[in-house]
Amino acid sequence: MNKLFFLDNHILISGLFVIVIFSIKFVIKNTKILNKILFFSLIINFISYYLVLMINNSFDFRTHLPIHLCYITELGILISFILKNKTFYPVLALNSLGGGISGLTNSNLVVSSYWIEFFHLYLSHTNLIFFFIILYKEKFTINKKMFSISILINALIFCFAFVFNKMFGSNYWFTASKPEGKNLTLLFSDWPDYLIGLIVIGLFSYLVTYMILKKNKSI
Repeated sequence: MNKLFFLDNHILISGLFVIVIFSIKFVIKNTKILNKILFFSLIINFISYYLVLMINNSFDFRTHLPIHLCYITELGILISFILKNKTFYPVLALNSLGGGISGLTNSNLVVSSYWIEFFHLYLSHTNLIFFFIILYKEKFTINKKMFSISILINALIFCFAFVFNKMFGSNYWFTASKPEGKNLTLLFSDWPDYLIGLIVIGLFSYLVTYMILKKNKSI
């Protein structure tokens, strides 16, 4: 199938993935089973992504490391599952809704991107939405302290990405230049305007997610 089809119909393809997870949620009510399904999806996503890149000798640490906010959030979810530890659930929850929606409505992929990158983008951001749905269903809630700490954690990761990009010429968190593809940065002028715009949108998303979870009843 032509990659242009996916690039031109990104939201349509994303919608199909979202329909799948809502269908699963509708059929399966038990959150323990939903968490197992999500865990399996995370494992498949990470293993297939890096395995294919390695086999094809296509892995580039300047592009494929899980440093972007959405991908590091997905990795955090997987690690939390493996360790059976919910310490970082507040920041993961706050990142997941806005990050998932952002990735499913915007794309930084182009025709030269690998097929596995298309699969990874769709499944990763679908996993984030799925994670948030499960937490909401479990009545997970956060407070102002958790909200503030989560912002601080993301700020530290942002600073790390900025320094990493300066050192290795990468573009994680898009601190160096606009991302390729069809995305919101097309509405902004060049650096630093687009970056400021993304930060403002991210903070607004954080606030909305916080309000949603704040009103959620505690487990």
